[in-house]
Amino acid sequence: MRAYWQKVLDCGRDIHLFLGYALLSYVGIGVFMLIFNLYIVQLGYNEGFIGAVNGVVTLSMGTTCLLLGYLINRFGNWACLTIGTVEFAVSLVALAFVSSGPALLTLAFLNGIGSAFIMAGQMPFVIEWTPRGHTAMMAAFSSAVSSGSIMLGSLVGGLLPSAIGAMIGVAASSAEAYRWTLVIGALISGVSILPNLFMGPARTERHHEDFRVSHAQLLSHRVRRQARRDVGALILLGLFLALGVGAIEPFYNVLLTEMGASAGTIGIIFAISGLAATVLSLTGPALAQRIGYISAQVWTRLFFIPIHLALIILPVPWLVSLAYAGRKISGSVAWPLESAHAGGLVPPQARAHAFGLRSASWNFGYAFAAFFSGQIIARTGSYTPAYIS
Repeated sequence: MRAYWQKVLDCGRDIHLFLGYALLSYVGIGVFMLIFNLYIVQLGYNEGFIGAVNGVVTLSMGTTCLLLGYLINRFGNWACLTIGTVEFAVSLVALAFVSSGPALLTLAFLNGIGSAFIMAGQMPFVIEWTPRGHTAMMAAFSSAVSSGSIMLGSLVGGLLPSAIGAMIGVAASSAEAYRWTLVIGALISGVSILPNLFMGPARTERHHEDFRVSHAQLLSHRVRRQARRDVGALILLGLFLALGVGAIEPFYNVLLTEMGASAGTIGIIFAISGLAATVLSLTGPALAQRIGYISAQVWTRLFFIPIHLALIILPVPWLVSLAYAGRKISGSVAWPLESAHAGGLVPPQARAHAFGLRSASWNFGYAFAAFFSGQIIARTGSYTPAYIS
């Protein structure tokens, strides 16, 4: 354990500050992920509109990710992360104070832009600014920090409505209580840029020296061709995974609410799931060394499927909670493995484009699945197609 923490310390000041940024920004995202759908329900909208909103957010993220590689290469990771975080926080505050359908959809699109910079920009930053020998470890560690922060955000988001409701004299499950919870989440994300302001080379130099060296590598036709193949495989992987995840993920909290769970209970469920995902994500590099990167990615992506299929027969709260936890753990363990593996295959100058296109394929697939799954649930009242997907 001492050797592990020494590796973390060896990663340098900018990476340590980035971890502080990630911790705070993802707490805000965790609040948003838990509360926003519940806020929409309290405004009187059904699962069909929830699917549409989530579809718009992820469509916006996908569109932004198509440009992310160019923007990171042009302006650097630091600028993209910092500006994107400010935009996310501002749009979230605006979302909390509108109730009409068109306004919600418009601001959801703007919120997706900031979300894309935060989420899709994380791994390119970590891989570029982490010492080469520590990349896989730090990819897993930063992912654990993000998962843990979302867990904390879920816990905070679950507890705040009751406290706010008591303070302003409204029900904990009211739109007003959820509104101010979202505002607090936005403020936490906004504060997250403070560590970024104290960074050194990552802020002032835009790119690591490896980025400049890689230009000569890309002049080779063979290297360019192999890079295109690797990026293509990464894009297809993201697309197929997103189609399955997008069909069910936006509706876990709504489903639990319909089964009688309160926002506080859902927050605890999400927090416990996030804690398990955080701890287990740290085991990813060791698992990959033992059975290989490809095998580790495949098995961690597949293990939760039987739980979702069991929901067809037994749709009860504890199994829904277990299904959410399984999906959360799966993504938290597999994503840093996929990122570190892909980062090692693709030349540094092509890396931002690769992650941007991978994130775009994920978000387009997620948007498509979330929209149509929401429509099916709203029209049929059944979650079975979402479980199967």
